[in-house]
Amino acid sequence: MTNVDTSISDHATGAAAREAAAHSAEHTLKLYAGWFCPFVQRAWMVLCEKHISYQYVEINPYHKAPEFLALNPRGLVPTLAVPVEHGTQRELKPLYESLVICEYLDEAYNDTDANGPSLLPGDAYLRARCRLWIDHVGSRIVPAFYRFLQHTPEKDYSIEEARNKLHEQLKMFVREMDPAGPWFLGPTFSMVDVSLAPWAVRLWLIDYYKPDGLGTPAEGQGGEDEEVWQRWRQWLAAVQERDSVKSTLSDREAYIEVYRRYAEDKTNSLVGQATRKGETLP
Repeated sequence: MTNVDTSISDHATGAAAREAAAHSAEHTLKLYAGWFCPFVQRAWMVLCEKHISYQYVEINPYHKAPEFLALNPRGLVPTLAVPVEHGTQRELKPLYESLVICEYLDEAYNDTDANGPSLLPGDAYLRARCRLWIDHVGSRIVPAFYRFLQHTPEKDYSIEEARNKLHEQLKMFVREMDPAGPWFLGPTFSMVDVSLAPWAVRLWLIDYYKPDGLGTPAEGQGGEDEEVWQRWRQWLAAVQERDSVKSTLSDREAYIEVYRRYAEDKTNSLVGQATRKGETLP
């Protein structure tokens, strides 16, 4: 397959560019990021939500610099370089996997006055329940998103099957939301919302690239599921207006070219390859 991913733009645009520039100064806590990556956006959102000082370091994960690979041989973004004390010495240690980074930031920066409330509930049962539905996002919704976006006519599944599968997983998630809203837990923004938000604000790409688009019902057209879709619309509207979401998004035009590779099923990303093979996402 042609190596098409190396041409990805090496900088964010719009609000994300301004956020990156505001955090470009040298700092001991470093986020190695690709502006286009939804997994990166999860970690970036938490940095914003928790009012954490950090340095944003843009890399192209398809042009992996030796110094980045020395820090994280897996070469994945996001990677968080964390200053760790060893006696009188301090060295940078890497963390990767977006949700691991998110939970680390939430736990390590836990001063309520400086960092705000935790993004996970204090109650043990509610915290465990949140992790169940964060797992649903990662193991069900996100793969269904890519399977739909990467559909091409020669696939052994139809675009209607891909659309229905994504709808099914979204509805299952929404039925577990607090009915009052707007967030998964009701009035409290949490890690569950963080886990899905980056893909939710990219759903328009399916409308852009795929025949008949995402196909979620318009208001009043949801039939027996109208209440579920109304709750989805409430949550999605709140996500789209969340400061941490808006400030970590580039201009829409920038995503069109990046995600063309997915829509044509030509991407060489590990996510794209796993989706193509029907494997678990990396």
